[in-house]
Amino acid sequence: MTGTSRTARKRARTIIAAVLIVFALSFIGSDYYLRGHLYYTKRVVNLVVRNTWQALFPPSGPVGLYVRVVADQDYRRIHPDWETHILSLMDQADERFAAEFQIRFKTLGISAWERPDDLTDYPTILTSAAKKINRHGANIVVIMTGKDEGPPSESRWLDIGIAHNLGNCVVVGEDGLLLHELGHLFGAVDYPPGSPDFDTETMYSYKYAGRTDAIDPANRARILKNKYRVLW
Repeated sequence: MTGTSRTARKRARTIIAAVLIVFALSFIGSDYYLRGHLYYTKRVVNLVVRNTWQALFPPSGPVGLYVRVVADQDYRRIHPDWETHILSLMDQADERFAAEFQIRFKTLGISAWERPDDLTDYPTILTSAAKKINRHGANIVVIMTGKDEGPPSESRWLDIGIAHNLGNCVVVGEDGLLLHELGHLFGAVDYPPGSPDFDTETMYSYKYAGRTDAIDPANRARILKNKYRVLW
């Protein structure tokens, strides 16, 4: 056996071992919201696909994604016509993303979800819902909650929505933030106080969140860059 062959085999064994270790870490490791759930494997696959296949064969054209929406008991109480209301919101989101990014959202279903009383903040709602809600083949799950009533304000901005990029899951506590949270699934970032873009009139500035549906050029570019990312 030549030295080159031995080196190649050693490299192959190293790669296989690394893949197995990463796969194991998916179950015992965690990120802030989704504990387990192949988090590390998803990161590796998304990184590899973006930097190999998509780099060699840049995708183009529209993207079609399936969405399943659930509404908790508080949201259903606030909106007696909640199914019709949510369908209208999703149709608006579909039209907006189709016009700006050629991303289409097909609503697979809208159903009731009984939020357990011990889920008292948005991160725990996201964690539980992402693990327990059956997506039935949908790429994205949207949780509409009425946990916090009242109009959004700068002081409670952080408490009215949350998204998990790799989990393809969002929690929306204010109808006007549905577009905002969906954009996070494609890499859009927030502009909190202290950010150079805090005063930019965009739905991603904490100053204007809930008061505008404008998308700033930087976040528009991020969404376009990530529109072909793997959603699973």
